Amino acid sequence: MRSLGAGLLISVHSAVSVKNAAFYVAVIRARSRSGSGLLFFLVTLILASTNTNAQPSDESRSEAQVQFEKGLNFLLNGESAAAAETFESLYAITGSERVRLEWARASYLRQDYIQAEALFKAVLASSPPFAVREKIHYFLEDMSFAQGRLDYSVSLEKDSNPRLIPSVRSFNIFGLPFRYKPQVDTSPKWGANYRLTGSKGLDDNNRWIASLGALGVHYGEPTLNKIGWDSHLAFRFQIEPKAEIKISHESMDSGGTRLYNYSWATLQHVAQTPGGWQWNNELRYGMISYPAFTYQTSHLSGYKLATEKSVSQLASLGAEIGWDRGSAVERPYSFTTLSYGLSGTYFMTSLNSRVQLKWLSSNRKHLEMDPMFGVLREDKRNLVKLSIEPVNFSMAGFQSVIELGYENNKSTLALSNYKRTIAGLTFRRRY
Repeated sequence: MRSLGAGLLISVHSAVSVKNAAFYVAVIRARSRSGSGLLFFLVTLILASTNTNAQPSDESRSEAQVQFEKGLNFLLNGESAAAAETFESLYAITGSERVRLEWARASYLRQDYIQAEALFKAVLASSPPFAVREKIHYFLEDMSFAQGRLDYSVSLEKDSNPRLIPSVRSFNIFGLPFRYKPQVDTSPKWGANYRLTGSKGLDDNNRWIASLGALGVHYGEPTLNKIGWDSHLAFRFQIEPKAEIKISHESMDSGGTRLYNYSWATLQHVAQTPGGWQWNNELRYGMISYPAFTYQTSHLSGYKLATEKSVSQLASLGAEIGWDRGSAVERPYSFTTLSYGLSGTYFMTSLNSRVQLKWLSSNRKHLEMDPMFGVLREDKRNLVKLSIEPVNFSMAGFQSVIELGYENNKSTLALSNYKRTIAGLTFRRRY
C-alpha cells in the first residue's frame, strides 16, 4: 500500500499543492480501513492529476476537502443516499471529474441506475485513463442487465478444423499398427454464429434477474450446424462486493438430434482489495445428460478463481486457475481437470482500440482405463486468443471485434489429438 500511495502522490503533486497532497494521504488512509471500492477511489485520483487550471482559494479548497471526505465516510458506512447528495452538491461547486465519479458510484450503490448511468457516461466522455474506463464499463454492464437489456450478435469465422479431426493418424492399438483415414471433408470451413440474449430485473430492487438466450452455429453442413437455448435466474445477496447465486439450464441440438441437456447452479463473489486487485470466485455444480451416449448422465462440479489488476493507465494483467470434476452415473467414467491462464489487456491510443491477449491451458485426467485403446486418457489443451476491439467504431448500431485463435490438444488417446486455428469477425449491439 505504501508504494502505491507514493506513486499516486507523485502524480497528484504536479496538480495540487503540498497541503492538498496531505489531504489525499489522509483520505487514502481512511479508505484503507475498508477494502470495498478502494481501487475505484484511487483511480479517480488520476483524473485529479490532469486538472491544473483551477486555483481556488485556500478557504474554499478546505471546505471542498471536508465535504469530499464526508461523502467518502457516508460510503464507508453504507449510507449511499447521503453520499450521493453530498457529492452532487460538491460537484455543483467544483465541477471536478473525480467528484462526479464518486457521485456516480454512490448513485449505483443506492440503485439509482438512471442517474448512475448518465454520470458514468459523462465521465467517459471526458476521456479518462484506461483503468477508469474499464471500471466504468463494468458498472454500466452490470446495471444494464438489471434494468433490462437485449443483446444480439452475428459472427463470421473460419475454422481450420471444426470437426476436431486428429492431427496424428498413425498409432498403435494393443501393440498393433493402425492408420486413421477420415471419411469426411477435412478442409477449413466458413461459418456464421448468431446469439440473442435478453435480461430483466424482476423486483424493484433488481435483486432477482432473469435472462433467456438462443444461439446458432451454421457451417452449411447438417453435422456441423448447431442450435441451442439457455435460461438463467440469479439472486443478488449484495451489490458491492457483488455476491449472487444463479440457477441455469442449457440445451444443444445438432442435425435434429439432442446433444446434451445441462442444468447447474453457480455461486459467485466479485470483490476488490486495497491493493487494486479484482477477484472473482465462482463455485459450480450441475448435472448433464447426453442422450446419444452410453454414459447418459454425469455430475459436473468446479471452482474457478480469477484476478485482474491495472498496471498502468493503459494496461492490465489477469490470471485464473480452475478445477473441475465429472463422473457418469450409469457406468464407471470420471475425470478431473486443472486449468490455468494468463491475460493482458492494452489500450492502443493510436488505434483507439482495446487489445487483449489470452492464454489458457488445461490438463484433464480420466480415472478409468479406456476400454478400446487400453490406456488411461489424459488431455493437455492449450489455447491462445487475440482480440482487437475498436472502441469508438460502430456500423449500423453494431460494434466490431476481431478475434484470432489457435488451439492444440495432445492426448494419450490417439484419436483425440487435434489442432485448429480460428479467425472471426463479430458484430454485436453497441451500448
